[in-house]
Amino acid sequence: MMLKIDFPQNLITDELLRQERIPCVCKIAKEFEVFFAETIPESSGVVLEWDRKELELRAVAGAGGQYTHHASGLITLKGAGNGVYEIIDLEMFYRSFGWCAILKNSEYAPPGDFWDEA
Repeated sequence: MMLKIDFPQNLITDELLRQERIPCVCKIAKEFEVFFAETIPESSGVVLEWDRKELELRAVAGAGGQYTHHASGLITLKGAGNGVYEIIDLEMFYRSFGWCAILKNSEYAPPGDFWDEA
């Protein structure tokens, strides 16, 4: 997965992008948007090269509303040039399940075990 975003060009963003597990909010409707409150000003971008079926094996869709998914997240990025960043790691938080790993080392994490099938 890749993130297309126009981050503000300042020291705050430079410091933030050196970090792993950056706080974000993941909002998914037709597009997959990632919002960052830690940048000044706040910023958001769109995820490219993602697969809804693969994502939904790792993150439970909600009911109703504008977004199928709206969750706090932790993301690790690596610059790829021209406002595009490779997503190295991505986790999303759900009240009922805790932290759900979506990507680890740029690959989809193992699917979640959300429902008791016994």
